[in-house]
Amino acid sequence: MLNAWTRRRVLDAAAGMEWHPDGAIEVLADDYRLIRYPDWALDPTFPAAQVTRSQSSRPLAEVIEEVTGRVRRWGLPGVAWWVSATTRPQDTEAVLRARGGVQIDAVSILARELDGGLPDLAVPGEVRVELVADSRTFRAASMVTVRGWGREEPAAAAADREFRGALRDLAAWSSFRVVASVAGELGEVPVSTGGCTLRGEVAHLWGAVTLREYRRRGCYRAVLAERLRLAQAHGAALALVKGRPQTSAPILLRAGFADCDTERCFWLSI
Repeated sequence: MLNAWTRRRVLDAAAGMEWHPDGAIEVLADDYRLIRYPDWALDPTFPAAQVTRSQSSRPLAEVIEEVTGRVRRWGLPGVAWWVSATTRPQDTEAVLRARGGVQIDAVSILARELDGGLPDLAVPGEVRVELVADSRTFRAASMVTVRGWGREEPAAAAADREFRGALRDLAAWSSFRVVASVAGELGEVPVSTGGCTLRGEVAHLWGAVTLREYRRRGCYRAVLAERLRLAQAHGAALALVKGRPQTSAPILLRAGFADCDTERCFWLSI
């Protein structure tokens, strides 16, 4: 349930949830955003080239040719194109399908106001959550991210840059990560992580993943609860997240998040 935040305000805020990792190539046209993600950020379900938003008054065929031309010069076989209620023209999805586009992903845009009490997520006592604030917790969170998403481990220099950036962001409280651990035979095992970026009143939740063998044990709920607590403590009035219907979305809905829109992703071979 949303009171102070209208659906339009939420969707406008969601438009700012754009990831630009080190090494990415970003094309910011007047009417679309195209990004070529670096190889280290890819996983089996994450395409290299993506149109993350498009709002054009031009003929869509013209925009598609412009985008696919750029992607072709990158030497890539296709582009992933995200479509939502704010996409223009309104028939973008139909045009992509007509050109052979196949839906490969979908996420729900979910929002929860934070000016009231936080949800009781019944976090199990066996799960311990820490703020990523030093090399030990950073390595733990990075390990979970690499294993959980099936990514390649970043090179040492790239990992060091990311670590220094994480500390700078934390010092300014512009962005932070948390990592959850459970007890194992040889001590605590890092099993879940998630991040949050604070932009004014909005807390953008991102990157949450739990190792497959530790799912359904409350680890994601623990990471969610701590991010909401810290976001509220640092002035956020709205938590915003993109959740997949098969995994995190049901948990988020039970935590009081409202479903504001669905973004669908279409793969367009070139």
